[in-house]
Amino acid sequence: MDILTDILNTAGLRKRILNQRSLYDEWSLTFPCPQSIGFHVVTQGTAYLWQPDNNQPIVLHKGDIAFASRGMRHYITTHNDINLINKDIDIPILPDTKFNHLPILSLVSGAYQLWHDPIHPLFSDLPSWQIINTDSISYNDSLQNCLHLLSNEIQSPALGSETIVSSVLDVMFNLILRRVFDKNKDKGWGYSFNDPTIIKVLQLMHSEPSKDWTVEGLAQSVGLSRSGFALKFKQVLGDTPLNYLTTLRIFKATDILNNTDYNLEKVANLVGYGDAFSFSKTFKRLTGMSPKSFRQKNEAEKSLTWRFS
Repeated sequence: MDILTDILNTAGLRKRILNQRSLYDEWSLTFPCPQSIGFHVVTQGTAYLWQPDNNQPIVLHKGDIAFASRGMRHYITTHNDINLINKDIDIPILPDTKFNHLPILSLVSGAYQLWHDPIHPLFSDLPSWQIINTDSISYNDSLQNCLHLLSNEIQSPALGSETIVSSVLDVMFNLILRRVFDKNKDKGWGYSFNDPTIIKVLQLMHSEPSKDWTVEGLAQSVGLSRSGFALKFKQVLGDTPLNYLTTLRIFKATDILNNTDYNLEKVANLVGYGDAFSFSKTFKRLTGMSPKSFRQKNEAEKSLTWRFS
């Protein structure tokens, strides 16, 4: 089992392509993104990325990628001038034929929404920002191939370009995550993905979250003593195996509640609880609301503009 794929699916990520922005004058773009992770790819010119409470921007050149793992308001400007932020506006996409010069700045952005709390601990473990400079991406890197394809489809759109751009951004999202975890492989989730003991245990729990797992049973599966395994798991992921199993079950439950009309008894059974009462009690402790309230809130929010489809 691919643990990262399962976590992303269970987290209920919803994608929104923010599309290409081409700016031909001095402007800034505002990205509220309170509940999203995502990235910007500069396809033309130089961008200045401003974060809250920071008067020094991150400078991004053509081919650079800025990946944000925290929902935060930020700005991108065409010039190194913080005063441009007061001039922010969402620029519509305009055909190049209306201008006799290249845009000052063009970028493509994609956002992936974490639409409910709590979020999976993997996302909390990611650095707030990860900047991938184009000169750090080798010629034969898969990420470089994506950048070339993305640039070609944007500069010379043809039949199917919209679908291709959307698909390429999905591939890039996963390649960026892989790169981030590889860069942080000495701790937390980055380490767990490279440790055969931890990854095997995670695969077992993710493949059968409803199974009546015990610390002893998980330890035996990887050939460790109970105490040695529990200590290693805690040191790597900052949690006990059974606490993580509970977290995983509740995340699976939110996915089921969102995508089905199953009654609570069936949801409880699917994620490893013998009855709806004990399931509801644990669900409320972790999410702050009952399963019924969660489902009602979710249904009410689906039509709101901030929710991604």
